[in-house]
Amino acid sequence: MGCGAICARIDNYLMKQLVFDALIVGIALFSMFFGAGNIIFPPYVGLASGNEWLLGFVSYYLADVGLALAAIFAMLRSDSIDKVEGVMVRLGHIPARLMMGICVLCIGPLLAVPRTCATTFSISILPLVGDGALWQPLFAVLYFVIVWICSVREVAVVDILGRYLTPVLVLGLMVLIVAGCLNPIGPVVAAPTIEEHTVLTGILSGYQTLDMMGAMVFGLIVVNALKAKGHTSDAHKFLSVALATVIAGALLLIVYGGLCYLGATVSTLYPPDIDKGKLITNIATHLLGVSGALILRIVVALACLTTGIALTASTGTFFHTVSRGRCNYAAMVTVVCVFSTLVASMGLDAIIAFAGPILLFIYPGAVVVVLLTFFDKTIRSDRIVRFACAGALLGSLCDVLATYIPDVFGSLALLPLQSYGFGWLLPAAVCGLAGAWRKGGGCCE
Repeated sequence: MGCGAICARIDNYLMKQLVFDALIVGIALFSMFFGAGNIIFPPYVGLASGNEWLLGFVSYYLADVGLALAAIFAMLRSDSIDKVEGVMVRLGHIPARLMMGICVLCIGPLLAVPRTCATTFSISILPLVGDGALWQPLFAVLYFVIVWICSVREVAVVDILGRYLTPVLVLGLMVLIVAGCLNPIGPVVAAPTIEEHTVLTGILSGYQTLDMMGAMVFGLIVVNALKAKGHTSDAHKFLSVALATVIAGALLLIVYGGLCYLGATVSTLYPPDIDKGKLITNIATHLLGVSGALILRIVVALACLTTGIALTASTGTFFHTVSRGRCNYAAMVTVVCVFSTLVASMGLDAIIAFAGPILLFIYPGAVVVVLLTFFDKTIRSDRIVRFACAGALLGSLCDVLATYIPDVFGSLALLPLQSYGFGWLLPAAVCGLAGAWRKGGGCCE
């Protein structure tokens, strides 16, 4: 056999191995994105949209998965996928790490990680025990012991998610979706409860999942997992991460579309202000009876657990990397689990109330950086990105302050798109243009 044939066989084997590894990591990435909120919001979008559920679904998918996958592809395009600052790298050393640190804390112990525990308890456990005040702290301890065991070994996290937990999660969801497609609960018609702004409903629901913030952190743990499997060259790294991202996006497309359709089939049965957790529970019970409710509890528990593991591991990876190893990964995971146990014991409403203003402030700046990263090769001046991000943060900060000091910041209502929550777009655009203006001249760099 000639050298050419041998090389061809080796390349073919490496490509098959890359595809297999990307498949495992893509499934794991799906589980990282697919938390409890991702189970609850799609049926609500379908309910609110009625026979326009497909339009609502597309809006939700783009605002949630679209922005999340855009963040990962933006990191790939800018060669920042394996940098601890991620897409924030052009903000400068200290601002980039500060922004990433805030994002990590928001999707970590401040909100998302304890919220996975609180949501699991609310949907899967509370109906069985009745007394939340007594059982919630005990459940939080047990929950985060499991999270700690699954995430304390950094290299094993992706394999645990991709090989074991996620297939069970997907199977449970598909049982519900297939049952709902074969035997719809009701007709898909223009319901009297239909929302006036179907697109806006989908977009705002997609934002609430915070998956774009998670993507900026998940990119680091995903590339570390693929590098550990031997895909270290730039070409292999790009191809494997891109393939894993496409696989995760395709899985989410199927699941979200199915859940939106299930919501549309009950659009004439429930009012638009129904509790979102109760909505999906009622759908499961309609379709499969008591067994449906049991399947839902298992699915919610797995969705929350896989997301909690991923976020805990990502938080540990970030602070271990940013400190150049001075913060031990296992120690950071332990701190996150202990702190999250305390926060989760406060309950879901208290967690959301505490972290809401922080998220309202930081999210617009992150969106601006992700979008500008797609033009990374065109935008030569880092000042444009810095100014635009600062403008978005200034606008969102004023938006937060308007809640507490309406007499001072009430005039913000005059900004374009402020009523839709996008009043920060104008300050971001103006500041970005100011950053593009050369000192002493009138042209962009």
